[in-house]
Amino acid sequence: MPELPEVEQVKKTLLPHIKGKKITQVEVYLDRLIKHPTPEQFVKNLTGRTIEEVSRRGKYLVLQTGADQKLIVHLRMTGSLVAQASELEAPPYAKIKFVLSGGVTMWFCDIRTFGTLYLVTNEDCYIAGYETLGPEPLTAGLSPDYLAPIAAKSRKPIKTLILDQTVIAGLGNIYADECLALAGILPTRIANTLTSEEVAALHAAANTVIAQGIANRGTTFRDYKDGEGNKGDNQNHLLVYGRGGEPCKTCGEPLATTKVGGRGTTYCAKCQH
Repeated sequence: MPELPEVEQVKKTLLPHIKGKKITQVEVYLDRLIKHPTPEQFVKNLTGRTIEEVSRRGKYLVLQTGADQKLIVHLRMTGSLVAQASELEAPPYAKIKFVLSGGVTMWFCDIRTFGTLYLVTNEDCYIAGYETLGPEPLTAGLSPDYLAPIAAKSRKPIKTLILDQTVIAGLGNIYADECLALAGILPTRIANTLTSEEVAALHAAANTVIAQGIANRGTTFRDYKDGEGNKGDNQNHLLVYGRGGEPCKTCGEPLATTKVGGRGTTYCAKCQH
């Protein structure tokens, strides 16, 4: 699933192609991807609107299409938004077509069709996963002082806690494993056993791995592509994720795998405590 760095890269690469462009035509090929309003109203309310800004919140893309309206897109597991010249053929797994002025077409593509789109007009739709997002890495809102009391009250494994989007927005399975490895903390550690020093190390690690992911244009294992259809490079720089059984880059011991909260988890039993 695209996480904060991947969605940030999609935002950055879409922006120069679609900002300021008018939406002249919308075609929906799979109605169930539109969660609000009806597909018919979705098409009607977007046609003729101008994309004024492209932003991101957690793992959500936000396209501002007027002072009163925004298109909120959650890519989920395999969704992508890609902008290309209108004369080109539709990309694979295209599900929604947005024809823009200036000879540009933006496509929403999704292999497994878990993505969701909401057209919110005058705040007429409450999106629980969006409205309840916690602070993000690399922002002032996420600090050791913020994290420490939350961890102190929780008996969840620390990985489960930091995957909670109401606690930290944008972290998913890849970057949770990575920041715990960098901080030297076992993913199965109960959150309220962390010391203040470990909470500070976890906070610093989350900022570091997210910044690295953004700098490397996101992580691509299978399906992720940015707004121009390009893959990321961060998969070549990961400490633990997807490397079960391979040597730890710090100590050389084989990396272990387990499940935490039903999520596949990779860690170093020697370096993480």
